[in-house]
Amino acid sequence: MLIFLRILLGVYTLAMNAYSFLLLKFQKDSYDEGECENAVHDGKLFIAALLGGALGIYVAMFALKYRRRSMFLMVLMPVIIVVNAYLLYRAFTGTYGLYPARYEYGAALFLSFLF
Repeated sequence: MLIFLRILLGVYTLAMNAYSFLLLKFQKDSYDEGECENAVHDGKLFIAALLGGALGIYVAMFALKYRRRSMFLMVLMPVIIVVNAYLLYRAFTGTYGLYPARYEYGAALFLSFLF
């Protein structure tokens, strides 16, 4: 069952990054065609990044050569990438700090406050 959840998490992460890449591509295409009212707004990009697609947005910015002067995306996306990578690492390894019996008593007490 745990392997199935890890596979599901991996597929979700890949799908979210592909969706984020396409979201930025659609935003670029709509601004190039002059359809600003139908464009994807930055709020959707931010939500997609928080849900695990920050790497897809960041890669799309450089692959499509679009929005690279936006400080909102250039500074915030790497920070969200680090947070996403940390949460993904914690999800795949299964170390949530909930099992203090694996550590010595003093270290478990210290680690339980950190995590």
